[in-house]
Amino acid sequence: MNCKLIGQFVQHIEVTLEPGESFFAEKGALIYLEAGIEKDLSFNGSGLGRILGAKLSGESLFILRLYNNTPRPRKAVIGSRFGLLPIRLEGESLICHRGVYVGSSAKVDVTTKLSISGLVGGMGLLLQKISGRATVFLDTKGTPITISLPPGETIEVDEDHIIAMQYISEGQMSSNWSLGNLLGGEGLSMLRVTGPGKIYLSPGTFIPDLAPRT
Repeated sequence: MNCKLIGQFVQHIEVTLEPGESFFAEKGALIYLEAGIEKDLSFNGSGLGRILGAKLSGESLFILRLYNNTPRPRKAVIGSRFGLLPIRLEGESLICHRGVYVGSSAKVDVTTKLSISGLVGGMGLLLQKISGRATVFLDTKGTPITISLPPGETIEVDEDHIIAMQYISEGQMSSNWSLGNLLGGEGLSMLRVTGPGKIYLSPGTFIPDLAPRT
């Protein structure tokens, strides 16, 4: 499988699938595909709680599987809302801003995460949690910023710029309430994150209620 990011302001993924390979994408993200690639739609989880969580966190209820059923390479093109950030997962989980998942090189588990720290830090009570072994592609408004935090180092982040956090647990997150933050335009609180771990930031702010593709 070959995945290529194309474009500057609004990017898309050009995926070349070898015979028998699959790529997974959020419902509604497909731009076009070549003849011979089959599509099937599967429900992203099960149960009433899963449905309610998906709606509240910004996830799509369905995942689209694209499968090359021909004896030669075939191409599929996947769109984004803004730019794209690829992150490789090796079995760990990402804590993400709701609604940023676009696609992945293998099927991943996209679920709703209840986060008290996210709520008090401004990201919201419900976040996305992405787990699995794949390269995932997430939305970003502009060229993403990657920060690698060593153990014990702390930064404060405006929650509207957070794309995802990797190797960071709930206990490493807290809020910093300050009237100075509010007067400075960052809102009443900033999210304080302590390493070790990685934080991926978007230069542009996300719309708070980023709507899922339906």
